[in-house]
Amino acid sequence: MIKDIFFDQVKPAYGCTEPIAVALSTATAKKYLNETLEDLKEINITLDKNTYKNGLVVNIPGTNIFGLEIAAALGYLCGIPEKGLEVLKDVNSQCLSKATNLKNKIKIEINDMPYLYVETIAVSKDNHTVKILIEGKHDNIAKITIDSNTILDKPFNPSKTTLENIKKYSIDEIIDYVENPDKEVLDYVEKAIEMNIDIAKYGMQMKGNFSNAAINEYVKYVSAGVDARMSGVLKPVMTVAGSGNQGLSCILPIATKREEYDKEKILKATLLSILVTIYIKAYTGLLTPICGAGSISAAGSAAGLTYLKGGNRQQIKNAINDTIGTLFGLTCDGAKRGCALKAVTGTLTAIQVSELAINNIDVPCGNGIVAKDVEETIRRVGKLTNSVKQFDKDVLDYIGKC
Repeated sequence: MIKDIFFDQVKPAYGCTEPIAVALSTATAKKYLNETLEDLKEINITLDKNTYKNGLVVNIPGTNIFGLEIAAALGYLCGIPEKGLEVLKDVNSQCLSKATNLKNKIKIEINDMPYLYVETIAVSKDNHTVKILIEGKHDNIAKITIDSNTILDKPFNPSKTTLENIKKYSIDEIIDYVENPDKEVLDYVEKAIEMNIDIAKYGMQMKGNFSNAAINEYVKYVSAGVDARMSGVLKPVMTVAGSGNQGLSCILPIATKREEYDKEKILKATLLSILVTIYIKAYTGLLTPICGAGSISAAGSAAGLTYLKGGNRQQIKNAINDTIGTLFGLTCDGAKRGCALKAVTGTLTAIQVSELAINNIDVPCGNGIVAKDVEETIRRVGKLTNSVKQFDKDVLDYIGKC
């Protein structure tokens, strides 16, 4: 059911979700190893290249520090694994001080796994070990092994995830659901709007924030929200398909028009934006070489904005097609403050495309990757995204180097 997919893919998180996945793994390891900093020998972490890429230069919540080692250390020392993606909600200065010392005991390597992969092995000085494996999704703890005893084993199958289930639906069927959604889904959308507006307002007060360059109020919210999140502001963001920046970019362009439209219309338009974003991510994968906030969620918000303005189904599909045709190829070179500017690019395109769609102006099929049927365009995006995986390896040579 679409409702189940929605709740699986729309969750609150503190901080960038890739380092948070690392923090969740070390927090879980601490829960079972139960060793103090003094009695801990080492923590060895293996990551897929995309998780590694997105954790290199993004600030960790509640700190002015970036890096996967500090995320891992904070998770071990003060993370609460039961909170999931909010694992670092209670980070404080005392914990941060200790984490700086723990960094020296943490080693990180990368592998070639094609999906999100976080393997943490914590070793005590008396050589007890705890192995935690997170696979496929940022909060999916797939395996827990204490010494040689496996107490949890849920093998990850990429073809049998909740995210994959949305491929069973067409865009028309998604719009059908948006027209008659479950009440609890709309209530949750309202919560998502309030949460993401809150961090955006905070971001606008930050010195030197990127929103100062935004050309209108709607774009300013998106820029400020992403900037605040990437800067490590200790506030939650409602994520969409594993990404807070996607959540901000597909929710805020519509949510900021609350004064212009009735509440139900805003909630339904936002829901459509969220579901279209999830739909596209099902084809590209959660972590990809393509920028989610700047291109994929822009297609979602273009659909939502077109719906909000009274657009018909074909106009909504055209808006998705045209956004993809415009922005596909905008790459992801890691999570960072500069993501705010990519999100602005996506939002501006979504606003423009929705106006064109309402006026029945669209990119003809055959122009680039744009197909007649929007579902085919999205499938092409998935295929092409998976064909440029080498980018993720090569870009690691440059991230963090001036």
